[in-house]
Amino acid sequence: MVYGCPPVFRAFNGYNSVPQLSLYVLQGPDKGRQFEFPMREPVLIGRSSEQVPLSDLTVSRKHAYIEFMNNTWTISDAGGANGVFVNGVRLNKSSRLKVGDQIRLGSTLLVFGAAANSVSLAESDQITADGSPGPGDSSIISTVPSSDDSVILAAPEPSQVAMAHFKVLLQISTAIASVFDQQQLLNKVMDLVFEQLRADRGFIGLLDDATGKVIPVVVRYRDEEQVGKIAVSQTIIQHVLSKNEGVLSSNAMTDQRFLKGKSVHDMAIRSAICVPIKGREKNLGVLHIDSSVKNYSYTPDQLRLLTAIGLQTGLAIEIARLYQESVRQERLAATGQTVASLSHSIKNILQGMRGGADVVDMGIKNTDISQIQMGWSILQRNLDKVQALTMNMLAYSKPRSPNYELTNIPYVLNECLELLVAAAKDKKITLLTEINKDQPPVPADADGLHQAVLNLLGNAVDAVESGRGVITLKSDVDSVAHLAVIEVQDNGVGIKPDELQRIFQPFYSTKGQKGTGLGLAVTKKIVEEHGGRIEAMSKLGSGTTFRITIPLSHPHDGDSDKTFGPGV
Repeated sequence: MVYGCPPVFRAFNGYNSVPQLSLYVLQGPDKGRQFEFPMREPVLIGRSSEQVPLSDLTVSRKHAYIEFMNNTWTISDAGGANGVFVNGVRLNKSSRLKVGDQIRLGSTLLVFGAAANSVSLAESDQITADGSPGPGDSSIISTVPSSDDSVILAAPEPSQVAMAHFKVLLQISTAIASVFDQQQLLNKVMDLVFEQLRADRGFIGLLDDATGKVIPVVVRYRDEEQVGKIAVSQTIIQHVLSKNEGVLSSNAMTDQRFLKGKSVHDMAIRSAICVPIKGREKNLGVLHIDSSVKNYSYTPDQLRLLTAIGLQTGLAIEIARLYQESVRQERLAATGQTVASLSHSIKNILQGMRGGADVVDMGIKNTDISQIQMGWSILQRNLDKVQALTMNMLAYSKPRSPNYELTNIPYVLNECLELLVAAAKDKKITLLTEINKDQPPVPADADGLHQAVLNLLGNAVDAVESGRGVITLKSDVDSVAHLAVIEVQDNGVGIKPDELQRIFQPFYSTKGQKGTGLGLAVTKKIVEEHGGRIEAMSKLGSGTTFRITIPLSHPHDGDSDKTFGPGV
């Protein structure tokens, strides 16, 4: 990984009294040749040149001149038919040359640099992705500042390149706009970069706020044989972060292996781009890609493109982090609301149990059986509340998939009604049923469906007036929509329109201290786990109807030999 304190950016220390020129052929018919000579007079490059003779037929006889004037190397177009390109940009007249610049004449690509006896080289300060020393440093060819203006590309020649780059930026912007997971976001960015730029290797590293180190988060290789062999210059990374600018670099002219006279063809010379990933106020990390020069050489236009991508990525990272922080805060708020609601419910239940226990104690002291029975009835009701609260908490908080089996719905509904007979008798309310006993069994979780319907029936008992309440339980099949339909109707006071919108929210209750606010939330969760739907319709003074619909078939129809309830 890219660890360790990056060294200070180094430059070449100086030159001998007579500067020397070196040209290495990276591509073309003369691939692997190198030319070295003192710069006492202009040097001609072309097929008729004595100093740099090239056999490439796409190179003119007199294609370009290089000369040293006022302590600066300069290259000029000598009128070659195919032009002269420096780092991918065509010359109009002349251009200053820097160590590591790449010169293209026709199909020949050369790297410009100083000879071995003319440069005092810095020590290597590269490190590989696994932390081991790398083979050499890189020299900077071109830089582009990273700012809001980076997303507006200057139109290069030809203008089609600018349009292509604009399309890439639009594609990346669209792709990452809705990604709020940081790791997924960075993987998506790297996928798009590899798709649009001919990278052999690349990584995205983010700054660790605690240590200040760049830690790779995404590492990518085009060739599996290259895995583990990526090398990144700490000098370049430090320059990118400290100067806040993207860098186009090459390791060709500062690699100490050149001093040993080895063939350039065997040295895996690489062209690389490293750009900052910039947020609104600070740099968040770097995006680095490189490619073997013999396969591909990056241009300043691509540096500008990747710099703009780095800026977009930084803003997307900050949006993703803000979103995750917002989710975390919402979860904390929900947790606090849950604890407060549960504490309130448990306190009410405990108070009821305490009151029931006091009545039992008084009955025991007075040897009053009726008083003991009354106190025990209070205790029993509150024990039922504890059980209901616990079951609803488990059902709501635990992710589960329904245990599908062919279920006889009328049988399940009759079981629910049996549990309400005592409560209905105590409150003197009427229970009515309109259940189609001939409906076919459906794939469902019988226990879950039982709990969902029982919650609705319990709410209906609480909602109706004692002595005149009527609760109707209906069940049938909608053969057109292929749905099983269950309805629970009551003639209670109804629910206000603004409250009706919130009744399925966890811990929201219209029953005051009598409710926990979990029953309807659990019912909705169970129904939706079945791929179904629950609706509530209510009118003040006229009562409320809850309607459950679940599919008659399911992709996981369960064990067809197993049926819950009497067989049909």
